[in-house]
Amino acid sequence: MKTHLSSIILLLIALVCISFLYNYPDIWTLPAQGAHVWRQSDCVAMTLNYHQFDLPFLEPACYNLQSDGGRVAGEFPVFYFIAAQFDKPLMALRVMHTLLLFGGIIAVYFIAFHFLQRRLLSLFCSIIVFTSPLLVFYGNNFLTDVPALSAVWIGWALFLPGIQREKPLLVFSALLFFTLGALLKASQTLQLVILAALLLHIGTQRARAALVLMTGGFLLVGSWYIFAREYNQTHHDSYYFLSVAPIWKLSLYEMGLGIWRMVISFSKNYFWRPTSIVLLLSCFYLIRNWKNLDSRLRTLITGSIVVTLFYILAFYQKIIGHEYYTVFFFTAILFIMIGIIKVYNRFHAENVFTHAFMFLFILANVFYCRSYTAEKLQSTRIHPVLADKGMQDFMVRHGATSDKHILSIPDASPNITLSQLQRKGYTNFNFVDSLLQQQQIDFVVCSDTTAIAQWQPYLKEYKGNYNGIYLYRTK
Repeated sequence: MKTHLSSIILLLIALVCISFLYNYPDIWTLPAQGAHVWRQSDCVAMTLNYHQFDLPFLEPACYNLQSDGGRVAGEFPVFYFIAAQFDKPLMALRVMHTLLLFGGIIAVYFIAFHFLQRRLLSLFCSIIVFTSPLLVFYGNNFLTDVPALSAVWIGWALFLPGIQREKPLLVFSALLFFTLGALLKASQTLQLVILAALLLHIGTQRARAALVLMTGGFLLVGSWYIFAREYNQTHHDSYYFLSVAPIWKLSLYEMGLGIWRMVISFSKNYFWRPTSIVLLLSCFYLIRNWKNLDSRLRTLITGSIVVTLFYILAFYQKIIGHEYYTVFFFTAILFIMIGIIKVYNRFHAENVFTHAFMFLFILANVFYCRSYTAEKLQSTRIHPVLADKGMQDFMVRHGATSDKHILSIPDASPNITLSQLQRKGYTNFNFVDSLLQQQQIDFVVCSDTTAIAQWQPYLKEYKGNYNGIYLYRTK
């Protein structure tokens, strides 16, 4: 570790400086907004429910009452629960996810060094990963996709030297991180398949023992998702997705659309497009020099590509509409990138000019990433008044306390506005007419009076207006 101390210090300095360029400290203070604010708000809702209602860990819930009491379970909510113990849970969640991302970026350095044995090139590999808008945006966010990937990368960074040097503690620690990644995002369980392929390739007694130990990770992950499915069924949840969305259920048009999205539309999210083109073209040289690569690296590249293809087939429908599903691709991208740099090092090991150009190239990627993540952050704005403290005081003053059920409109999502208002209730996502008829709603919060015209007969009393947000009593 001492031999890497100067490199890690340089990497940390780079991460901190680049983070300031990306405005990470400012973003930490923001509520859910930007790309896929719908899904972000689901994570926020679960975190705030732990915080607001002091829920036990195994009783996660959100604000929308489409299930009994809003009780729902999805990904393993360990970070939601921990963040909820802080006075500012949303900021705590963003910071924890960011720190885990930093851990993943540092892990990339060690993964790369394991195969490259060059500190400078390993630094390049780790920093270039931190210029991916997809990882940078969702790494400082509420979704668990990038934290799960980061945990898996830490697992690889511990496992590779651990299995090579026969260090059981490193191998065991690695399996814990692989398991954490799979708990945070079920699809990361497929990383254990790559790990199993590598262990079978190594074939030593220690590797076989690790393979047996790995089954414990499978059982733990499986146990959580079995619990989550039963928990949702018990509480009549019909929203949380705990299954696959395979390609064979789609039309030819949707299949073509998926290819277009992954290859063209979403390509802005992976890297600066010239970088992606360089990586694709470099694959030609990777294939030409395939036999010169370390056999373990070849196994990892092949295994990660096969697993990624299987993932695409299994989650094709989700990938079409959610670019954050492509976060899974990055383990394959990482191993391919290491292979490409390994080939580059074979022919340009001492070429100072190309090394310098590579690091200058990073700067262009950093500024592109800064621009595009800022664009993603502004793509969907939330109503600023709903989360205002004055709005909370206004609602409490007129009887809409935290124990009352509200209808928040217009809002097509389950939790966006409810999370801002921090109230249990309903939105346009639910069957509003029947809920009003059954008197399941105490108050209506509305930011557009035209959206409530059809339900005027159910409104008993107009309570007031706070900066363009209207409050009505229904009972």
